[in-house]
Amino acid sequence: MTGRDSYDPYKVMHDFYRLDNPSEEEQFQFVEAMEYLIKTAVFDDDIIAFSYNLAMYYRDIRKFDLEKKYLELGIQHGSDIGKEQLGLIWYYGLCGDQDYELAYTLFKDSNSRTGEYMISDMYHNGQFVPWDDDKCRDILESIFENVESEALDERFKLSTLYPEIAVRLAKLNYLQERDTKDDLEHLFLARDILSERQARRPFWGNIKCMKQILDVTELYTGNDFEFIDLYDLLSLNTDSATVNFIYAADSYKIDIFRHESEVVYEFQNKWFHGPEDFLDKARIDDKRITTVYDEVADITLHR
Repeated sequence: MTGRDSYDPYKVMHDFYRLDNPSEEEQFQFVEAMEYLIKTAVFDDDIIAFSYNLAMYYRDIRKFDLEKKYLELGIQHGSDIGKEQLGLIWYYGLCGDQDYELAYTLFKDSNSRTGEYMISDMYHNGQFVPWDDDKCRDILESIFENVESEALDERFKLSTLYPEIAVRLAKLNYLQERDTKDDLEHLFLARDILSERQARRPFWGNIKCMKQILDVTELYTGNDFEFIDLYDLLSLNTDSATVNFIYAADSYKIDIFRHESEVVYEFQNKWFHGPEDFLDKARIDDKRITTVYDEVADITLHR
């Protein structure tokens, strides 16, 4: 690279985080900048921060082997938050193999809320630890006490784990036939928070959490389907339909049909592998569909 003396990897990094739809070249430059910062870092804290940034980039584009590589690098230099994310890789088997025991250890060592609620999942499912929904509930209620106050505080809208905890507690309450008078309110608020999070910090994991929220909401309300916004596509149980909507005074159409063994969403002459893929990748005027979701109007369904 020419002009290395004037090269500013920090500027490349900060510029990248302002982009909604980075090009391949911009992604390449970001990776190069992070690798340069890791290589030239003197202090462990800097290596942890830069390796975590790069790991999260690879997580977002689903290159989990490279995510794992940079998480492990951060952990070697003392990262705790890297343990939480590495635990998720082993829990879900994102690199091919599942290891619940290792995942549990990493979640426990991370000392994080995400690690805690993942351990609650393990008690709920009897994975490595014995099945124990009372223990699961104790963990979730303890976290909920801390995150409930964050739900209406603008300072925490992008960081709060309220959606992840609310949906788990609501499902557990439903399964255990507990007093559920507030659960629908919690689920609707979780949906609003998650929508804003995805609009401002897109991540495919938010869409998967939204699917959980809609599934649990359906347990409470039944399967009467109606559109609130485009996220309701996650609950649309059909392999043949057309969805029309208006955005910025223009009309748009989503064609849904079965192609061989999968349900395809066709939008703007591009095919998407179902609703999650559509919500993750579809764009209007180079803007993510989930960035402008609240400006979409008059959604209609034709089966």
